[in-house]
Amino acid sequence: MLKPAAFALAVSSLLSPALAADLPSRKGAPAAPPVLSACTESEGIPTDAFGFTTGSDVAEVGSFGASLTYGGGFGVRDGRQAAHGLQLQGSYGLFPCFEIGPYLLGGYADATIAGTDADNRSFGAGVEMKYRLLGRDLHGIGLTVVVDPSFNRTDPSGAGNFTTYNTGIRLFADKTLVPGKLYAALNLSHDLTWTGPSPYLRSSTFTVGGSLAWQLIDGLYLSGEVRHQRRQNELGFGNNAGYATFAGPGVFWQATKQFAISAAYNVQIAGKAKDVQGDLDITNFSQHLVKVKAAYSF
Repeated sequence: MLKPAAFALAVSSLLSPALAADLPSRKGAPAAPPVLSACTESEGIPTDAFGFTTGSDVAEVGSFGASLTYGGGFGVRDGRQAAHGLQLQGSYGLFPCFEIGPYLLGGYADATIAGTDADNRSFGAGVEMKYRLLGRDLHGIGLTVVVDPSFNRTDPSGAGNFTTYNTGIRLFADKTLVPGKLYAALNLSHDLTWTGPSPYLRSSTFTVGGSLAWQLIDGLYLSGEVRHQRRQNELGFGNNAGYATFAGPGVFWQATKQFAISAAYNVQIAGKAKDVQGDLDITNFSQHLVKVKAAYSF
């Protein structure tokens, strides 16, 4: 005959599986929501979709890309000018929200001004450093601050070589207006320039530009932009030398997942050079600007 303690143990062992089966199963812990940051977006906007204006997105950590950009400037006062420039740039996501992009520059200008040969050749280098401050998903707009120091060595016809040093300080902002269709971008920049030989001449150019980009089909964007530039004969905002307003269209095509090509055209629609007759400033700025860029991501 079983003792009471043994009987209780036996009943417990028989009932335990049944009781365990009746207990509700423990649910898995809910998945943690994705962590939002300024560096990640649910919808990316190509930085080159806005023409001469630039979007705020930066490269992801560890990603690398390369680009080749052609820039042309045509039309000056009292003569003719055809200026051509190439920029070869690499870009790398060094750490979250930060992209670094060293580049090489080369240029050639075929110009005659007031009957004088003004041809020149130039080469140089620089490094563009971009840091993302705000993200569209988290803050409603994307905002990136950029510091862009560079130098250019110029060899003009009939004159000695000289070096130009430039530091660009820029803000790139963008916003989604209609998801998958319409986007807006705004750029502010101030370029501080020292032109040698010593004593260096000091000048600066302030630019504000806005653009709208419409995604016509997947990967194909059409844009229209307006940009206003002011040239000063000092590093600040005084001693104005002239101003110009540009407008024009742009196109961006993401041909493959890794390769994209873009083009933009601006024409000067208003402007004024200090102490110079005429409705345009084609003393400090070109009348027509062209940009074509090919980019590849690895």
